[in-house]
Amino acid sequence: MKKVLIIGASGFLGSELYKIFSSDNSYKTYGTYSKNKKLNLLHLDVTGIENIKEVFENTVPDIVIIAAALTNVEYCEKDRKMSYEINVDGIKNISRTVKDYNCKVVYVSTEYVFDGQDGPYSEEDEVNPINYYGKTKLFGEKIVQDYIDNYIIIRTTVVYGWDLKSKNFIMQLINNLNSGNQMKIPVDQISSPTYCPNLAFMIKESCDNDITGIFNMVGKDIMGRYDFAVKAAEILNLKKSLLVPIETKNLGQVAKRPLNAGLKVDKVLGKLRCKPIGVVEGLIEVKKLYDEYSFRNCEDNSYE
Repeated sequence: MKKVLIIGASGFLGSELYKIFSSDNSYKTYGTYSKNKKLNLLHLDVTGIENIKEVFENTVPDIVIIAAALTNVEYCEKDRKMSYEINVDGIKNISRTVKDYNCKVVYVSTEYVFDGQDGPYSEEDEVNPINYYGKTKLFGEKIVQDYIDNYIIIRTTVVYGWDLKSKNFIMQLINNLNSGNQMKIPVDQISSPTYCPNLAFMIKESCDNDITGIFNMVGKDIMGRYDFAVKAAEILNLKKSLLVPIETKNLGQVAKRPLNAGLKVDKVLGKLRCKPIGVVEGLIEVKKLYDEYSFRNCEDNSYE
C-alpha cells in the first residue's frame, strides 16, 4: 500500500484529490490544512520547516501532492513578500524535506507561467510569466526540478466545479447571477476551462502509473472567459443578461493577465486513459450537483 500526502487537502482541488485517493484501498491517504481546519486533516504551514518535518515523520509518504498555494492573482501582486514566502520558500521547504524520504512529488502549477502572447501552449514552449503569481509558480517548478528526481509538474488553469466553499469562477457566477448582480467578464482572455474532478482523476492516474515530467492537464476546449460564462449560464439556467462583456484593460486589475493563452493537451492524451473533457460535459456535471443541492434545499425549507 502506497502512502500519499496531499498538501492543501482543505482547498478546492486538494479536497477532490483527497476524496478520490481515499476511495482507493491501494492508498493510505493523508491530507493537510493550513487555515481551514477539516476533520482528519493534519495542520501544516509550508513556511514552517519544523512543522513540515513533523508531518513527514508522522506520515512517511511515498507520494507528495503539492496542491497548496497562494492563488489570488491580485493579492500576490500586492503582497509579494507573502506570495514569495508561500509559493517559493514553502516549496523549497517541502522539497528539502522530501529529499530525505525519496518521495514522488506532484506539483500543481499554472498556465500563468506563459505570457499569453501566442497561445495555446505546449509543455515545451518558452515560459515568460507576466504577473507575480506566475513568477512564483515558475520558481516553484524550478525548485521541484532542482531538488527532486521523481516528479510531475502539472500545469492547469480556470479550474471550476461545484463546491459551496470555493470561490472558483463557476461558483462566483452562480452566486452573483442568482443574487441578481451583474458580473463583468473579460472578452479577451482565452484559456482552457478545467473541470476539477476530471483534473483530479488525471492526477490520480498519473500517480498510479508513476508518470514523470511536465504535463498540461486542462479541459480539452480552448475558449474565451466570456463565452465560457455564457455557456455556463445557459446550461445552469442562469440569467445571462447579467453578464457584462468588458476588455481586460478596463477591469482595473493590478496584475496583468495572459490573454491569448490556453494549453495544448496532446501529451496527456497520449499518456492517460482518463481524457480531458470539454466545457459542456463539465458544466452538465456541475448542473447535476447544483440541481441536487437546490432540490435538497427546497425539501428542507418545506418543513419549516
